[in-house]
Amino acid sequence: REFVNWSSWSLINHQIWQKIKARIFVALIFLFISPMVLSKSNVLLIVADDLNTRLGTYGDPSIKTPHIDALANQGIRFDRAYVQYPQCAQSRASFLTGLYPNQTGVVGASGLKKDFRDKVPLTKTLPQVFQDNGYHTARVGKIFHQMVPKGIGQETYDDKISWDERHNPKGIDRIRVTEIQYLGPLVTEATKKSNMNGGWLSYMRLGGTSNDYTDGRVTEQAISILEENAKIQSTQPLFLAVGYVRPHVPFSAPERFFDLYPLDDISIEDVPEFDRNDIPSAHLSDRPYQLDMTDQQKRIMIQAYYASISFIDEQVGKLISKLEELKLKESTLIIFVSDHGFLLGEHELWQKPNLFENTLRIPLIISDPSSAKAGLSSDSLIELIDVYPTILELSDLEIPDHVVGRSFAKLVNRPSMPFRKSALSQSHARVTQPNLKKENIFGYSVRTEQFRYTEWAKGTHGTELYDHTNDSGENTNLSSHDAYQDVEVELRRLLRERIAESEMSPNQITER
Repeated sequence: REFVNWSSWSLINHQIWQKIKARIFVALIFLFISPMVLSKSNVLLIVADDLNTRLGTYGDPSIKTPHIDALANQGIRFDRAYVQYPQCAQSRASFLTGLYPNQTGVVGASGLKKDFRDKVPLTKTLPQVFQDNGYHTARVGKIFHQMVPKGIGQETYDDKISWDERHNPKGIDRIRVTEIQYLGPLVTEATKKSNMNGGWLSYMRLGGTSNDYTDGRVTEQAISILEENAKIQSTQPLFLAVGYVRPHVPFSAPERFFDLYPLDDISIEDVPEFDRNDIPSAHLSDRPYQLDMTDQQKRIMIQAYYASISFIDEQVGKLISKLEELKLKESTLIIFVSDHGFLLGEHELWQKPNLFENTLRIPLIISDPSSAKAGLSSDSLIELIDVYPTILELSDLEIPDHVVGRSFAKLVNRPSMPFRKSALSQSHARVTQPNLKKENIFGYSVRTEQFRYTEWAKGTHGTELYDHTNDSGENTNLSSHDAYQDVEVELRRLLRERIAESEMSPNQITER
């Protein structure tokens, strides 16, 4: 028998055991920790401001948006997504909380300066839910409300607790506000000192490069965050919200984007002669000068709006290219959306707020790296508040109890399946008629598969009924027509039902 050195044997056993324990520890990390990290995709939420569906992918051949079109080809385009309130603050407070405007309390003309936490202080916003689930939440630019152009570079109305990181870039379109060119006659020597009215048709032609402008700097900051995140991707996922201020007025972009749209090539709306005769006065949201616009003035404004859209398209392209360069695209859920639409002369009206199709319908594109579907579209009716729960479901996160929006995550893989039977929207009336000016008038509108039905002040200030089967421009108000009496009765019942739903007290978020 050989002699055994038991002390050496014990030492060898100890060393082997230490190696075994180390390998077991690594294996446990791989089995239990890595899957949790790897299963969490990054989220890139891109929000445009005042963008309607005049995009190439939505069937407008005159608009040059190759990067947004490419994103739609890589994901799912939703063709009938509708906002709950056609104004920035009210819409953003709604879809970022998953609540209707009546539930957030951010309504009316004064809603631009209201904070949803005054009414629902315990609400978990969309980015907060990601925070709670280990994500790093970062905001660049306008996500919650920000006055444009005055608030650019500031965070006056931001919900600061929603973010781990906040950035407020500003460019020459904010710095050189004295060069805003207004269409209307409101500019006096006194107002020229500030030129800060973001509610009037206006534009800026300042030259420069993309990175000289606010939205170009927003993109650069977002890219910097993506680059930093790529270094720590194995330890913490990212929720990045990128908010562009265009095409909100004053329309603004580098000169080369204006060059894409020669004035002589721009078409203006051919408004039927009697279109406005059957629109309730409460819905005629005219600015004093807009009915006097010349065709050339209309083309100038449309050109500036289009230039702003193509500028934003370039920024979206830069973000997607950076994701691809960093090899993050296959692990990033991308959502592109607008806070509401915008009128460009339809019904001889411009801007917002109002309750017409082109103000309420928005672009919505979702690119889900886990989906086998790409390049398809969905005609299902969707409300903007549905985006909150949908993003969470696509990210495998639990939806808070307070959320009244409905997830349409299944549409990403089954875009043709039915979803909502109606979409509800509301707005205050922006009226200039002397007999209505002092009244606080609210309107509600419901969109179904075929119809849009609208009431102002419960019908006391007018009703509207449009049949989209043969009147997609909403030029003929069929309300009170004998042939549509039964339809109107049913839509009135549906509208009242939807309004009551929007006024229900949300769960567990109204008490401190």
